[in-house]
Amino acid sequence: MGSFTVARAIIVRLLFACHGLVSIWLLYQVTQEPRFWYLAASFGFLLVETTVTLVRKQGKEWKWFCPSVLIYLTMTVPAIWFLELHELEKRIDHRQSTSFNLSNMSLIEIHNETFDLSAHLGSVLGVKFEIRLPINLSPDEWIRTLEQLLLLLLILGRWMLPKGKLTHDQLSQLLLVYIGTAADIVEFFEAFKEDEVRFNKILCICILGLWSLSLIQFTLVLTAARARRDQSGLVTRHYNVKQGKHGCCAADVYGILISILLQDLPFLVLRILLIFKFNVLSYTNMFFTSKNTLVILLLLYRLVVVFLERRSEGRQQKYNNLKSKSDHSRPVMSSKYNGPGIPRSKPCSGNVTTGEKANLVQRDVCLDVQPSLYKLNQDKILSREKNLDSRF
Repeated sequence: MGSFTVARAIIVRLLFACHGLVSIWLLYQVTQEPRFWYLAASFGFLLVETTVTLVRKQGKEWKWFCPSVLIYLTMTVPAIWFLELHELEKRIDHRQSTSFNLSNMSLIEIHNETFDLSAHLGSVLGVKFEIRLPINLSPDEWIRTLEQLLLLLLILGRWMLPKGKLTHDQLSQLLLVYIGTAADIVEFFEAFKEDEVRFNKILCICILGLWSLSLIQFTLVLTAARARRDQSGLVTRHYNVKQGKHGCCAADVYGILISILLQDLPFLVLRILLIFKFNVLSYTNMFFTSKNTLVILLLLYRLVVVFLERRSEGRQQKYNNLKSKSDHSRPVMSSKYNGPGIPRSKPCSGNVTTGEKANLVQRDVCLDVQPSLYKLNQDKILSREKNLDSRF
């Protein structure tokens, strides 16, 4: 195994572990509850995964699934959940304890304290040891920073991780897909700026739940890449006749469905709910609602096109196979009878006129194979499908 491959695999997992540790550390600093340190149990799973990857996979990643990213999400996402819910409770308590209305309650009034992260490690011979991050931010700013660093590390980590069975083209496309997906997720968190959302516990939980659901895409490799590449029609498909009956189960179709079900459709449903149920008519919410609608329509359009192309290719492949079989296995007949009423004759060869062919057939010498009606029917079906596909 290459030392550079091993070094990259270890460095990425160390970055994941550091960000997860900072998230749990911040949660402890904000809540002052030691029980949240149990979230650090995911570090054990990350250590086991790292060992298996280095020993069995020789530092290379899996082609379809990235377990290190999944473990990283299990240690970071719960910490962000608890932080968001803790800040939500503080906002609700502050609103109930004050006589001002929502228009007089600004973020500065609610989050007027800033702090840095520090941990005391004890003292040895009168020397105190501590870890301190000299960054003074409010709790809400810390949470937003952790959320954006999470997406940034997912992209950077996928870039630095050994590509495994991925080609360089697939890896570059996957990174571009991750950047677009991360941008959509960051835009989704703009909903927290609305007052109707900031003080509504159900909406906050729904947003966090959909955010967590969308992050599952980063654990999937080729399906995510296929989904977003299909929007621009860049997918190159190689048809396999063995998969002709299951064309809808190809990786590109899986990718489109995963993108719709895990991100675009849930985001659209929530934004429509904000507009019609909670009357959130801000410019950003209206724009992103239109954007999600357009993306879903494009993905569905692409799904229909892929299905029609796959069906057309399947029928064309079957027709070519039948045609090749008919060309190589024409009936060879002799003057003898193999069964009742079944004369056998040899196929005509050479430059033989039509009249001579008729005489030879009558004398049971050769059999003139005329163009079959099956070929004519298949030509009509293919031309009809081409006209149908041209409409799309």
